[in-house]
Amino acid sequence: MATQSTPSPILLIIDLQQGLVESSPADWGSRSTPSLVSNAKHLLSTWRSRGWPILHVQHDDISDDTNPIAAIHPETYAIHPCAAPEGDEPVFVKNVGSPFVASGLKAKVEELGALGGKDGKGEKRKIVVIGMDAAQCVNDTTRNGTDLGYKIVVVGDATAAFGMEDWISGKQITGEETHRAAMSMLCGYATVTTTEKALSVLGY
Repeated sequence: MATQSTPSPILLIIDLQQGLVESSPADWGSRSTPSLVSNAKHLLSTWRSRGWPILHVQHDDISDDTNPIAAIHPETYAIHPCAAPEGDEPVFVKNVGSPFVASGLKAKVEELGALGGKDGKGEKRKIVVIGMDAAQCVNDTTRNGTDLGYKIVVVGDATAAFGMEDWISGKQITGEETHRAAMSMLCGYATVTTTEKALSVLGY
């Protein structure tokens, strides 16, 4: 639970965009985590009710014009309603996997205390990560953040992944299988938990 002596956590929302959450191309395979939208809403509502920091990330694929989350496709590039920013919640636009690279996000989380304040002697403010794709940008964000010295928590059932083709057999791997593998791999880099457990720790 966040107390007066424990800094409140940052909620970092990765690429919850219309083209990923609702209208992804058929060749991306099935999407995991049916509870993604409801869990994201629940977490956002909790953060907003407490006045805790919320940071949004939006991916603009400048290398592939056919990608639905390229800015040239405004309807699918748009942030999904389940995670639409409110008030002065900032949005950081990225073109690569990790938003800590060249988006301004790194400076922002460190300003908020992700490394323990200006002198680095305070308690590090945790970064709670949700969003998509669990096997790609969520994975990149978590690993990069850990390498930078941040304390990362990934809420697994508020992330999702797509299916993919097995590189040896060519058979299709489901989104759920991809998601489970991605979350299992991240256990070596971060705390991986569920929405229910995360909110319980926070006192909800």
